[in-house]
Amino acid sequence: MRREVRSLNRLGIDRFRAYLRKVRDGAVLPAPVELLEDLGYSTELPAEIPLDPPVIGDRLALGRYLVDLLEPLDAQITDRDVGLWAWLSAALLDQVSPPDASGGRRPGQDYRHIPDFTYRHRHRHLLFGPYHVYRRHGERSALLLSGPLHAESGIYHEIVSRQDLIANRGVIDAAVALYFDRRRGRPKQGAMSHGHPGTVRRFVRVLQQLDLTYDIYGLSARQLLDLLPEEFDIWQPQHGLDIDGAELRPTPVRPARAVAKERDGPV
Repeated sequence: MRREVRSLNRLGIDRFRAYLRKVRDGAVLPAPVELLEDLGYSTELPAEIPLDPPVIGDRLALGRYLVDLLEPLDAQITDRDVGLWAWLSAALLDQVSPPDASGGRRPGQDYRHIPDFTYRHRHRHLLFGPYHVYRRHGERSALLLSGPLHAESGIYHEIVSRQDLIANRGVIDAAVALYFDRRRGRPKQGAMSHGHPGTVRRFVRVLQQLDLTYDIYGLSARQLLDLLPEEFDIWQPQHGLDIDGAELRPTPVRPARAVAKERDGPV
């Protein structure tokens, strides 16, 4: 159904919280469309934005859709208006918290639907998180935004929860080069496995260690790849990986890493 995007007011947000609490307690309820249709629960936005959402396949498509949808709004609104994202969450609830065969839902904590813009939780909102990542990194967000709308991947949590990493273009491009299977359009198998060498968790830990010696946030993806220890060799791209026209190629001799190991010892 086509609607104009609005922002829930305080009463609307309170009603949405009450709805989520009932659903968490086991109530079988339809999406709260009354919050969208009763103008007593919401306010207008400074731009007219029609919402007639398609069925959205994954979190990457969701981020792309929301960036296009909200393009008329200033970042001061999209990055701060709790009511906007609560309204959108109610409007898209059947996709971000789909009912099971019995009609029940598992919405999780309120911050997944009503944003908490503190840094600890803002990326956990099921709509704002993909929007923010896609707005910053575009199609390279495919590694971070894999999977269904209602589930955040481990890779997403490892990187997006750390402000210094998600803000760094070289880090994101290096992670894409290591862990994204472009042929299949999804993360490589085992990228988040526990106890395996060179996984995403180790990538984050090694970057934190390298930051003690190098200005890693001033390095390109290729320079970061060259600094990684040998455990990452199994993840290194075997062919050129084009990112915005720049190819990331593994080098047979990796002098940056060799110099680092000679000077600093093993990472």
